[in-house]
Amino acid sequence: MRNATMPKIQKKQQGVAAIEFALVITLLLTVCFAIVSFGMLMWAQQKVSHIAGDSARVALQQSIQGNTGFVDAACTHAKTMAAADFILGGLVDLNDPSKNKVDCLPDFVSCAWDATQSCLSLTMTVTVDGLPLVNMVQAVGNIFSNNTDGWVPEKLSATSVVKITEL
Repeated sequence: MRNATMPKIQKKQQGVAAIEFALVITLLLTVCFAIVSFGMLMWAQQKVSHIAGDSARVALQQSIQGNTGFVDAACTHAKTMAAADFILGGLVDLNDPSKNKVDCLPDFVSCAWDATQSCLSLTMTVTVDGLPLVNMVQAVGNIFSNNTDGWVPEKLSATSVVKITEL
C-alpha cells in the first residue's frame, strides 16, 4: 500500500539540510579560525621569548670579549632577528625606527641570587597590532560583543636576565 501523504512531507523538507549545514559550518569555521589565530599568537610569544634569550646571550658574549657596547649589540641583534622572522618581520623596519613595533628595553639590575652582582635584564616587547590574523580576530570579536578588550593581548613581552661579569 502506498501512502499518499509521503510526497507532501518530503517537499516540505527540501533545503533543510543545506540550511543546517550553513549554520553549522559558520560556527565550525569561526572556531577553527579562532584556534589558528590564538595559536599564531602563542607562536609569536615563543618567538619573542627566544629572541630575548638569544639577545641576552649576545650581550653576555660581547661583554666577555670586552665590547663596551654590548647592550646596543644585544638590541641590534634582537631587532635583526625579529626582522628576519616570518611572523614578526612585518613589525620591524630597520630603516625607520619610528615604525617599529618591536622594542628592546635593557636595564641593569642587581642579580636575584646575589645583590652584590650586576645583571642585565633585557625585555623584548612586541605590539601585536599588525600581526597577521590579529585584526581579523578583533573584527570577529566585534560581531559578538561591543567590548573586545581582553580578547587579544595588546603586547607580547619576554624578559631574559644574564649576569654581566664586569661593567
